[in-house]
Amino acid sequence: MLRKDWKYIVYLSAAFVFYLALKLLSPRDLDWTITFHHKDKNPFGAYALDQLIGSIISKNSIQQSNYTLYELYDTLQKPTNFLSLSSSFSPGKEDCDALLKNIEKGGTAFIAAQYFRGRFADTLYLNTSDYFFDGDFTAVFNRNDSTGIHFKNPGLHQQQIYLFPRKNIHNYFDEVDTTRTQIVATNDLDLPVLIKISWGKGFLYLSSTPLTFTNAYLLYNQNAEFASLALSHLPDRTTYWTEFYHLGRLEARTPLRFILTNEPLSWAYYIAILSILLFMIFEARRRQRVIPIIKPLANTSVEFVQTIGNLYYQSADHKNIAEKRIAFLLEQLRSKYGINAHQVNEQTLLTIAKRTGHAEEKVRELFKLIGLIHGKNQIAESELKSLNEKLDQFNY
Repeated sequence: MLRKDWKYIVYLSAAFVFYLALKLLSPRDLDWTITFHHKDKNPFGAYALDQLIGSIISKNSIQQSNYTLYELYDTLQKPTNFLSLSSSFSPGKEDCDALLKNIEKGGTAFIAAQYFRGRFADTLYLNTSDYFFDGDFTAVFNRNDSTGIHFKNPGLHQQQIYLFPRKNIHNYFDEVDTTRTQIVATNDLDLPVLIKISWGKGFLYLSSTPLTFTNAYLLYNQNAEFASLALSHLPDRTTYWTEFYHLGRLEARTPLRFILTNEPLSWAYYIAILSILLFMIFEARRRQRVIPIIKPLANTSVEFVQTIGNLYYQSADHKNIAEKRIAFLLEQLRSKYGINAHQVNEQTLLTIAKRTGHAEEKVRELFKLIGLIHGKNQIAESELKSLNEKLDQFNY
């Protein structure tokens, strides 16, 4: 029996090794996922930018993280730099306030995103658009598949134009606060794509073309110079490069995470797990003795309650049923919420509404009906049904 088991294990191991070798030796397809991750070498990763930024800002001053702006700001002793690349930038209230407080005290931020939304955009009176969907620019796409970006400052390399594929670089700022905003760079349609906003003692540099900072475009022609000039606006000091606003909260890169993010290794891992499970299932079926099925004892409590309820209902003793339901409500209020509701006053009603989370009006209606029922010797079936509906809705 043991020899037969080893034969299966050898077959499965050989199949696993063969598949793993086949996947590792086969050519890999490019991953076109937009990640902006500083370690990703795929076309839309930011590995090239990670290598470039060390020549702009001291390499030891750059801190990569996946924390929010609020979390980073909470640990700062003085104004600093923030850097973020994402498809859409829409921080929450705490993050937005932390960012602007840092800028107001003399910090600097460089944020590149195709769209700026939420509280951040509202605070800065900012709006981004995509001229790809604007019918006025349809002829531009048909005429030229490349777009050029140049800096407005005439001193920057004699109006050098940096070329990018138009299919991915067509967002721009169509609304800005002109009292505090300066246009730094525009595209070939003279639409602003890089702006500078003064805020307190510091500045925000916002770009609507985050893909210009990815590997695919940064390594093309002289586009690395464009990224270098754009990021040179950041002072040479501690710079927090947060990837939270595109990638979220990444966990630690454990060996298992490395396996699961590598397609050949992940498939090999899944096949190995599946093979082990199949082996265990077939072995268990062959060796495990039959386990008799024992039916659990039936719970007849519900049937008993339904039977007693039907007896009361058929005898038309509606007042008795109502009193029992009311007594159960009062007991629940006492045991669960610590409320003595046998003597109801205005303060008691407010306490019930507050602790149970129900609207005051709803509580008043319920206890008004309870008071009417207590004041009668007999009640109609319709009154019992009304009480039952209100108690079911009360959901104590």
